[in-house]
Amino acid sequence: MTDPIEGRTSQPPTRGRLLAIVGGGFAAAAAITVFAILPAEFHIDPTGVGTATGLMQLSAGPSAEAATPPAAAGGGAPAAARFYPATFRTDTIDIPLKGGGADGSELEYKVHMTAGQTLVYSWTVDAPKDEFYVDFHSEQRPSTKENVISHKKDIMTSDHGSLVAPFEGIHGWYLQNQAEKPVTVHLKIAGYYDLLPGGKP
Repeated sequence: MTDPIEGRTSQPPTRGRLLAIVGGGFAAAAAITVFAILPAEFHIDPTGVGTATGLMQLSAGPSAEAATPPAAAGGGAPAAARFYPATFRTDTIDIPLKGGGADGSELEYKVHMTAGQTLVYSWTVDAPKDEFYVDFHSEQRPSTKENVISHKKDIMTSDHGSLVAPFEGIHGWYLQNQAEKPVTVHLKIAGYYDLLPGGKP
């Protein structure tokens, strides 16, 4: 057949060449399926290439490590939900502190909790920046040997968070006003706990 534009004679591919082209296409498709699609889509890696190239991660579900909460102290995973026989309580407490390093410029405010009880808290203080120290901690009671866990201690004028009691005991804040003027800590707590007289053990 003569090409009317180019003036050249074009020849259709022979049957053997046509079969070679089709066979090559099938081979390429099979290779793509085995080396890429199976590892990336179906988490199947017969050749090991998917693992080496990271394609297996595309089809992997959430790992057990990512889905499992970190283990609690003493072993085991903490419960995702907690249930109690009574409604939670809420309290708002104003805690005055003197200034100038006088007696009363520091104190501890704590509540009693049994292991697994939960509280949420929020507090602020009208103290100058960098002049108010707090240590949020737990003390095991009863115990023949004092066991204290410090959860957070820093110079700050507000903090917000929660606590799941790691053991039965008293849990709360050591507060120290380092400013010259008196200040007042405004504390809000809610959850499962018992107030101590004056917040002291």
